[in-house]
Amino acid sequence: MSTSTETKQPNMKKPKAVVLLSGGLDSNLSTRLVLNQKIEVEAVAIKTPFCDFDCGKGCGHRVKEVAESLGIRLKTVYFGDEYLAMLKNPKHGFGSGMNPCIDCRAMMYKAAKEHMDTIGDSYLVTGKVLSQSPMSQQRNDIRTIEE
Repeated sequence: MSTSTETKQPNMKKPKAVVLLSGGLDSNLSTRLVLNQKIEVEAVAIKTPFCDFDCGKGCGHRVKEVAESLGIRLKTVYFGDEYLAMLKNPKHGFGSGMNPCIDCRAMMYKAAKEHMDTIGDSYLVTGKVLSQSPMSQQRNDIRTIEE
């Protein structure tokens, strides 16, 4: 008889997560928190016509460096024509600075979900914080994105 209070279930799958990794501090910290819980993580990075992180500078240039430092695989998803079409007429409108936050975020989450389904992962992780920005990180906006 074992004295351990930990019970191992024979067919329990190890939890896995997909993280939307931008290379910034928030997604980096979120990923580290998940990794510290012994959850396997794979990253998805989004490239657009306006953000080419392969050039070594600009908005997402650190994403490869961060994924490597975390020891996780990185899948790059490129938004081209569909992204430009969304920019012309975003279903949920524009935020400040003419950015289509909700529609853009929904595209990112959809791409991450498709990757999750492909590799059999259970969780989607982002560095987004509730109420951190006026559009796309409010409770109702997050529900809209989820739909």
